[in-house]
Amino acid sequence: LKEELFLQIEQIIPLPETAEYMIDAKKKEKEKKVKSKKVEETKVELIEFWGLLKVALEDKNIKYLDRVMSKPYFDIGFNKWSGHFGFCIGRKMFRVELYISNDEDKKKFDALYKYKDELETILGGLEWQRLDGKKVSRIKLETTIVEEEAFTGTWNDGTMDADIIKWYCEKMPLFYEAVAPILEKVQKDLSK
Repeated sequence: LKEELFLQIEQIIPLPETAEYMIDAKKKEKEKKVKSKKVEETKVELIEFWGLLKVALEDKNIKYLDRVMSKPYFDIGFNKWSGHFGFCIGRKMFRVELYISNDEDKKKFDALYKYKDELETILGGLEWQRLDGKKVSRIKLETTIVEEEAFTGTWNDGTMDADIIKWYCEKMPLFYEAVAPILEKVQKDLSK
């Protein structure tokens, strides 16, 4: 204006419209780093936990996991005949289970199910999952609400480890000793 100059400052790059997008992208990147760190921490916790379980089993002269390495999974176990006996950390409960693979026609599961009453008498509280439409089936024994309430702390901070390991060391031998002979018999009968 005549000899006066006016300077108007306006952001051109990045465009004002993209500012919100940039902030969201930075938040997502930060969240991703936090999640990634948490995933890595969980992996370490799982390996340490399964290592403690292996030691506890060895102390009781239980050889189930002698040849199994601790890995960052929510289960660890061993194969016997056509099944996988596993120690599992579920979303809400802990469990021991027999996971039967290659059972699309459910012959193995149905043959085991014939012994349901016998197994329930020994173990009680078994959950029989035929898993129709899948190639697998499962028999599991989970912690009860009463057992869960007796546990102290949380599993992934180490404060509950002793309680969970004690439960696993008590339940898997009972579960295995009841289920394994029947699984072996069923396996022999089906292979005839």
